[in-house]
Amino acid sequence: MLMHEQLGYLLEVAERSNVTVQIVDPGCVTGLIGAFMIAELSGGEPSAIHADSAAEGLVSATPELVSSIWNRYESIRSWAYPEHVSLNMIKEVMAQWI
Repeated sequence: MLMHEQLGYLLEVAERSNVTVQIVDPGCVTGLIGAFMIAELSGGEPSAIHADSAAEGLVSATPELVSSIWNRYESIRSWAYPEHVSLNMIKEVMAQWI
């Protein structure tokens, strides 16, 4: 029941105009390197990143690191299914968890 609710919440959040939900193909090893966040700052300031490792997190606005994380993000996005396919996949799995 909990899994059904969690998948339902993903579908609910996907309805927001500022949210895109995409499932990434399991073959995407780039996505397994570790968690990261990209902050696009306003006012023309450079982006900043937060990258996790097993030992610690790193926050940086160093152009080389920011560029590296953007490249990882784009690589992961290239492995992602289109949003409509991803949402249908979630619905199919959700039906199994009733």
